[in-house]
Amino acid sequence: MNVSIDLRQFRYFIALAEELNFGRAAKRLNISQPPLTRQIKQLEEQLGIDLFVRGSSGVTLTAAGTAFLPEVRRTLTQAEKAVATAQELRGRDDGKFVVGYTTVFDRSEIPDVLDQLREIYLQCQISSVGKHSIRLIQDITNGVMDVAFITQHTDIKNLKSEIVFEQPLIVALPATHRLVRKPKIYFQDLCGEAMFWFDRRLNPGYYDYCYSFFRENDFTFELIEEPADHHMLLGAIAEGKGIAIMSASLQKIKRQGVVFRELHYEKEALSMGVSVVYSGKNKSALLHSFLELVRKTIKQLQC
Repeated sequence: MNVSIDLRQFRYFIALAEELNFGRAAKRLNISQPPLTRQIKQLEEQLGIDLFVRGSSGVTLTAAGTAFLPEVRRTLTQAEKAVATAQELRGRDDGKFVVGYTTVFDRSEIPDVLDQLREIYLQCQISSVGKHSIRLIQDITNGVMDVAFITQHTDIKNLKSEIVFEQPLIVALPATHRLVRKPKIYFQDLCGEAMFWFDRRLNPGYYDYCYSFFRENDFTFELIEEPADHHMLLGAIAEGKGIAIMSASLQKIKRQGVVFRELHYEKEALSMGVSVVYSGKNKSALLHSFLELVRKTIKQLQC
């Protein structure tokens, strides 16, 4: 049987099935009773079966109506989801969802939920791009990026953020460096060393966090401008041009002539972490799904 049913009829059916009275159902739907009566009758005729038993004081569901009710609810829920999926792309005519990630961490450390997201939103082009955290913040603020994983202590302006993880910093040394032979390297052992460090304009918030830590611990070093690329940085370290403190995740990048060591502290440790940031004005269901997948992944990793 080829049945063409208006979703409005489904909404009318649910209202009447829950109220069991035409007058109350019509009032709930903000319509008069005759249109409700007509639509219910038309629905029954299209289906070829009675859904209600009419009585003087109201109506009751037939066996068919009782079985029909949960299916109608599921159908309307799915229809609402379809509408939300379409509306989430409103204002983004290109149908894109862009995820950014900081290049300070090895990419494998950051929760990868994009494949799961693509399975849910087949119609949307989902992509990712790596940049410095401050550039990622600018892209979200300017509306060209939806969400990003950034280094903690970055100035996020008016965006929302959630912590993803934190990890200690490690030191990368030339293989011939004197400290390599020490069983434990304390942060103060690095004092006075030639050390690669990033320009403040790349991330003022994190830069100030680190320098505040340095001042509190009377730590000084000889500043060497840090190369933009981590492979170039490790190459310079291997050549003996200096040392660097960096995210522990970057020791996954193997480089001959470079040795990674844990840092030990007399008091509080210098750390680095990642937060996920997004605009509170972005009400997209896709963003909501992304954040839920990230939270689920983090919870699983913590178990």
